[in-house]
Amino acid sequence: MHGTCQAVPGTARHVPCTVWHHYTQRPMAEFFPKVPYEVRGEGAERASNEPELVMRACLEEALADRPWIVIQNLLVQDPDSIGTRELDFVVIDPDRGLIVIEVKGGDYRFDAENGWHRRVRGEVRQFDRDAPSQAVSSMHALVRALAHYGSHDERRPPYLHGWFLALVDAHVDFDTVPISARKHVLSANHCRSAPRLRAEIDEMFEALARRFPDVPLGEASPMRRIVSRHILPSMKSALYVSDEIANARVVEHDVMRPVRGIVDATSRLDRVNIEGYAGTGKTYAALHRARKELAAGRRTLVTCFNEPLASTLGRAIGARPIGPTTPLREIRADRIVVANLHNLATAAANGVGRTPPNSLPLGERYDLLIEILASIAREGGLGDFDSIVIDEGQDFTLPMLDAIDALGSAGVRIAFFHDPLQAIYGAPATAEIERRFGRPLVLRENLRNSVSITAFLRSLDPERLCEIDAPPSVREGQQVVVAEFASDDTAGQRDAIRRIVRFLVDEEGVRPEDIVLLSPFRQGRGVMSTIDIVAGIPLVSLGDALVRSEDDPPCLRWETLHRFKGLEAPAVILHDVRGSGPNVELEAIYTACSRAQHALYVLRTDDYAGGAPLPIQGSLPD
Repeated sequence: MHGTCQAVPGTARHVPCTVWHHYTQRPMAEFFPKVPYEVRGEGAERASNEPELVMRACLEEALADRPWIVIQNLLVQDPDSIGTRELDFVVIDPDRGLIVIEVKGGDYRFDAENGWHRRVRGEVRQFDRDAPSQAVSSMHALVRALAHYGSHDERRPPYLHGWFLALVDAHVDFDTVPISARKHVLSANHCRSAPRLRAEIDEMFEALARRFPDVPLGEASPMRRIVSRHILPSMKSALYVSDEIANARVVEHDVMRPVRGIVDATSRLDRVNIEGYAGTGKTYAALHRARKELAAGRRTLVTCFNEPLASTLGRAIGARPIGPTTPLREIRADRIVVANLHNLATAAANGVGRTPPNSLPLGERYDLLIEILASIAREGGLGDFDSIVIDEGQDFTLPMLDAIDALGSAGVRIAFFHDPLQAIYGAPATAEIERRFGRPLVLRENLRNSVSITAFLRSLDPERLCEIDAPPSVREGQQVVVAEFASDDTAGQRDAIRRIVRFLVDEEGVRPEDIVLLSPFRQGRGVMSTIDIVAGIPLVSLGDALVRSEDDPPCLRWETLHRFKGLEAPAVILHDVRGSGPNVELEAIYTACSRAQHALYVLRTDDYAGGAPLPIQGSLPD
């Protein structure tokens, strides 16, 4: 996918390389996709991409007699940057080159006092990057991508290239527009008049030809070859989920650079409190902190509440697995120990013969184990740790934090990573956390979830989640789907899960192991009770999936949302969302939905009365 140009969405999956020769025989512009894609949320009266639809109609009329190609919503992976850029329109003249058009609707405008801005309910809203900068940046990203695959110098591309900002609804006072952008702005009068729009595009190409006199034109232009070899063959009707997964994995290191910077900046602090919304890189940051502590020669403990998360952390850092029966002498010998706190407590209690009886209620037994762990730690039974890293700290009770203090040497360094909104077990008070670890540094940029999923998370509680945001480089992603079923329609949910899995695997190219089924309830209490095969693919618990060998066939994973805390998956199907109570309160739904990186399906029943609004939206696959 990297370096490719993809048009999305359209009616055909791929466009053959020979298509250019076919279309250039016809005296009219050819548009891709053939049918414009209308983005309309559930119940919306207007399409959210209405400005682009207006511009599409204007271009169709203006270029009706030109044998050109116009691509709408071209996706470009810039070889020198992060993530995928979307270009509203690329107008291609085979004899001269290309022009990128950025489209803005509404009252987007410029004045000397506010710069480029909108007015929303009387308030001036400015943006991190103005539209002319977006257009220029997108144009250069396309040029770099084509140079990467076309083997030519990106500083001297052998074709003309320019840009426009189209304000399809605004009448512009050009005396107020900055000189640098003045000849690049198309007002509503330009866009909505076919002769004027055609003339503006021609004049831009002519101005570019005067500026770059060495660029070959006409039959000598390489534009036909570039389009037929490097643009049309890689056009797709959609950015598949499998494409998004591959892209996200490749760019993860660069995306996480700001998170590493925060950890590095706090490396001299003995107590660090980092708070972050879901997907903001807390687990990545925790591992980065642990690796730095090890490199500095400090004996380090990495701990959390959930056993599956601890297993994942341990594999990531290369630590010995810690279980209830791990001998204390082995734990004392390790320079890096990764374990969920209850497993560590059980191993300690077993090691000194103080194991609580299994007859105790589970909650009481866990509490007693933590007390025993703190006692053994004070006696030196596990050795002192110089540094402790806590992930998913919102799950830790005050006795657990006391045990953490007991595990450390004098002056132990502790880094505490947490998200209060994911506290589904109850959490220590904010004041107590700040007393122990200081005021929090807050991570707000969601680097895990697609833009569409991030917007969905905000909608779960717009007031408490208003600051969670997706950086500009993050992919848009497919629409979140929320479907409703009758409370007793077990067969309906099972069939929907089967159709989703089949669609993701067959149509979107997703590996089965990248799909996770989550439920607020244990498997025996949900619609997947007794089910071990979905769409012909084995369905196994998360724990069983972790110990499968490479020779085992691909499988889907199933788990409760509670045990999947702190983990993530490219595609998540959250089912059995029903009734009311702690398992479907806001914190639980937010935790479950934020596990999905690229695709999220929520299946709820008509008696759902939880703490998060889950209006029906999108549509299930056929």
